[in-house]
Amino acid sequence: DLDEAYFTMALRGDIQPALTLIAQAYKNASSVRSGMEGERNVQGFISAYLSLTPLYLIAPETELAHGYCDLFLMPDRKRYPEVAHSYILELKYLAAKDSQAEADRQWEEATEQLHHYATDRKVTLMAQGTGLHLIRMQMQGAELTRVEEVPIT
Repeated sequence: DLDEAYFTMALRGDIQPALTLIAQAYKNASSVRSGMEGERNVQGFISAYLSLTPLYLIAPETELAHGYCDLFLMPDRKRYPEVAHSYILELKYLAAKDSQAEADRQWEEATEQLHHYATDRKVTLMAQGTGLHLIRMQMQGAELTRVEEVPIT
């Protein structure tokens, strides 16, 4: 299933099946301690899972436009020229006790960050020849609550 999800994101531009599978794996593997470490723990888990595919070079905390995106998925077009899509992923994490207002605030913040990162010249170079997708993802504890592509403006 995971291999198929990776090919779907690489060739069809749909990362949602891969992120859903990875989030389910995180939920199955997480513990109370995982929740205490929050976003960094989830980001590391997602990065490790995405690193399983040779189709992408995974760059966590890439500096873009004077900020740091959570993950940049740059296609390895030298070895896999058929990969047609690249991604900037912005992850937002909520503790179980956080409110819907905080969730909404984070969700909008992710949109602003993604639009800002997409303006960086490095993105144009690294995503050259591919469709760039801006993805915001939100987890509350071990649960994936939202994942959505943000249109490039």
